[in-house]
Amino acid sequence: MQIVPGLHLVDGMGAVVNVYVWERPDGGLTLIDAGMPKDAAKILAFAGTLGIERLDRIIITHGDIDHIGGLAEVQAATGARVICHAVEKDIIEGRQARDMGYGPVARVYVPLMAMVTERFMGYRPVKKVDELVLDKQMLPDGFQVVHSPGHTAGLIALHQPERGILIVGDAFGSRDGKLHMPVAMATPHKDVARDSIRRLAEIKGVQVICCGHGAPVTQNAEARLQAFAASLES
Repeated sequence: MQIVPGLHLVDGMGAVVNVYVWERPDGGLTLIDAGMPKDAAKILAFAGTLGIERLDRIIITHGDIDHIGGLAEVQAATGARVICHAVEKDIIEGRQARDMGYGPVARVYVPLMAMVTERFMGYRPVKKVDELVLDKQMLPDGFQVVHSPGHTAGLIALHQPERGILIVGDAFGSRDGKLHMPVAMATPHKDVARDSIRRLAEIKGVQVICCGHGAPVTQNAEARLQAFAASLES
């Protein structure tokens, strides 16, 4: 589904997570996130409708299983370069567990999820991240990186200033026409997450907001993000 000219939401993913494809001015395709392990075939099929040979870059907003599950399979099928924030590299390559804080939930969640994703979902990490990015970096895809930690330490949003596009990963979500904080259990640093949302709300000229979860915001996007940020508790 085309959200705006050049930006597509991968069809057939269901309600679990969103994956986006960006048609670059140079003719290439950039995949943004890679869904769950079972989603790789859907992503490849959708890319095929646009010309799968054009898919040569994959940007990962953060290393949660619902954003990297299909990464290894898609990368192997396309040979695309994998790009992420430097802090997320070891998670995406499978050498480090995702930070869940220090409470009792973390002690149970981390080993449980590792077992579930490997044994029951068939997840395997990608072998190599090819390119590391940092805050404010302008990418050849036309996006500027906005480091937006809180949900994870290395989560990035992507801002395309010429078209007013803001892709936020899980910095926040959308549901029933409203913006909301990321899932509390999986957001170990909520104060940092709120600060990241406030920073994103300072970006001018936002016309479209694409979250990792929930429908894209295509009407009054900038005003709605500013109002959401203002509503957050200190």
